[in-house]
Amino acid sequence: MSKELPQRFLTKMIPVIDLKAKDALDRIDEAYTTVGFAVFTNALDRRRQELINNWFDQAKLFFDLSLNEKKKYTYQAENNLGYSIIGAEHVDPNAPSDMKESYNYNDTRMPEKLWPDNYLFKGCALRSIKIADELTLRILSHFDEILDSGTTLVDAHQNPYNTTRIIHYPAYTGELEPKQMRIGEHSDYGTITLLWQINDVPGLEVQDLKGDWHSVPYAEDGVVVNIGDLLQRWTNDYFVSTKHRVVNSHIHQERYSMPHFVDPTPGTMITNLRNEPAKYEPIESKEYLMWRLAQSY
Repeated sequence: MSKELPQRFLTKMIPVIDLKAKDALDRIDEAYTTVGFAVFTNALDRRRQELINNWFDQAKLFFDLSLNEKKKYTYQAENNLGYSIIGAEHVDPNAPSDMKESYNYNDTRMPEKLWPDNYLFKGCALRSIKIADELTLRILSHFDEILDSGTTLVDAHQNPYNTTRIIHYPAYTGELEPKQMRIGEHSDYGTITLLWQINDVPGLEVQDLKGDWHSVPYAEDGVVVNIGDLLQRWTNDYFVSTKHRVVNSHIHQERYSMPHFVDPTPGTMITNLRNEPAKYEPIESKEYLMWRLAQSY
């Protein structure tokens, strides 16, 4: 979806913010009203970080399975869950398909047949969702403090329509189509996205208003968090959702990541949270999400 960003969106590097720092709230406000992205450190305690790392090990083992085995868990569009082969998705409709494979999962609406027959895999996956959901509410509470609107984002995400994804970008040495990337340029659809970069292979970039691209820094045990289109709409363009992509600069190396896509409780009406004239018509959150997803597959 194309949109005009506020003029305050300037050329900036992606900030790294210590969530335990005294100035964290001010830096969060600045980051999400200008670049729409930040990398958080000190986001998880040691135990939770170890559980996330255990899940990453299981995710890599899943992608090591044969293609026929992975296809047993093929993506279901009606619930946005399951395994997608390389080339199944193109988030940029004007570019070739993305050079990645992925597996979407959820703790409340996941059909049992989409879970691999591996109790460690499922157990680690469910723990990763719990950890991501906890961190999501913590971040949204900071947004509520900044917005001070009376309607809290935390309340609107008590029974969220979240989806977590593990992504594998295989090493590639062949010919690519013109404009083909690991992931084409796009903005995310929902409220926010939490992203764990499982290894330190570069590639994730964010675009500024001038059209320049900036690399997102890697921080060990850090979490990248960006604003989605729905939250930009919800905050009347106060927070900004920006285009990003994964480029081919290190395509000869495998890359892994885990995004956690955050969406409100189904039935939530997205109306202007700012005390100013609304720029957008109200819309129901799940209706908006499914409309956007239909454009990517």
